[in-house]
Amino acid sequence: MENPIQAYFEQYPEFPYNPAEETMAQFWQLCSRKGWVRDTDERDEALGDIRDAIAQQFNAFYGSDAEDLNGWHSLYRALRITEVPDSVPGCKALISTVHVNICDLVDYSLGGQHMAPVLHDSQEELAEYSRESGKIYPRENAYAGGLLRFLLREIFGTYQGRRREGASGRRGRGGRGGRRGRAGRQRQ
Repeated sequence: MENPIQAYFEQYPEFPYNPAEETMAQFWQLCSRKGWVRDTDERDEALGDIRDAIAQQFNAFYGSDAEDLNGWHSLYRALRITEVPDSVPGCKALISTVHVNICDLVDYSLGGQHMAPVLHDSQEELAEYSRESGKIYPRENAYAGGLLRFLLREIFGTYQGRRREGASGRRGRGGRGGRRGRAGRQRQ
């Protein structure tokens, strides 16, 4: 069965995609071979496309319905978390304490990584790992719904805990500085 990540790489038949290797490492190799440099439309479009494929693959594995208890249990099995709540609200609450790189989780689920993805001890540790490895998944991705959105974490900027949009009637600190700060933030 073909997966969205494999379909992405099949657009480039000259590139030797290997599903047993890390997706993002191969993407960066593809960029190098194609001569796609940072901050160009071509590279930005390709990066958006591979991130779409990662989200679609995640959704294929775990589902896109955040109210589906079976999807949550599948996700927790992949994360090797054994004490799993028996309710959707419980699963949602527990996942806020889990810090895992989405790219690593999808690669593991594809069978490319033999070891389960690392569960980082803190938000900051995950952010540092994600920045250093180039495995960053943006919160703005159209396919990041359902269960996937519960794994998104602050990667750039200062983590200030889970904030609910509209909880205080405004976002950020307002003004031009707040707008600039939000635009530069991504979540993993």
